[in-house]
Amino acid sequence: MSGIEIEIKLQLAECDYRRIVDILKETAFVRVQKHQTDIYYSPTSESFYNSGDRCLRVRTEGNNTILSYKRIYDENTKMQYIEEYETRVDDYKMMDNILKALGFKSEIIVDKHRQEFETENGLLVALDCVADLGYFIEIENCNESDDLEKRNQDLFDFVNRLNVDITNRNTEGYSNMLYRKNKMQGGM
Repeated sequence: MSGIEIEIKLQLAECDYRRIVDILKETAFVRVQKHQTDIYYSPTSESFYNSGDRCLRVRTEGNNTILSYKRIYDENTKMQYIEEYETRVDDYKMMDNILKALGFKSEIIVDKHRQEFETENGLLVALDCVADLGYFIEIENCNESDDLEKRNQDLFDFVNRLNVDITNRNTEGYSNMLYRKNKMQGGM
């Protein structure tokens, strides 16, 4: 997969998380529930977490493994988008060995349980429970026929309909949040 990702991520209180799950079970198409383990890598000579605008991830979900590279552009603006490239990997251990041989190190592991929904107007909604971080909602607009401004506005309108506080917007990835939390606790 490659392309531009338009999304909003918000941190939620557990009660809002459960309320939104109930709403979406009634109004949206339930796609799947899954458990994902993401391992984030950085070059041994630097950390992607110093800039926070890119990541290299190996995601394992059941028997599937995917290698992804993402970079954020126009961060914290209404025009924010993410350039993303990903491919399937047949053997996680071999991919880990290749990355280490190329000078990458594993920095962060994100363990999350995700429920995915799709709305009538084509928004993908993921509700996440992330170990050591809490509850989140990610809403992605996949309608590539609209321009960036319209796609972003549709996201904001949907958040308003859910009655969720947009000031809880989170532009940080889970890995960045865990990195910062671990660093503050002296674990890095």
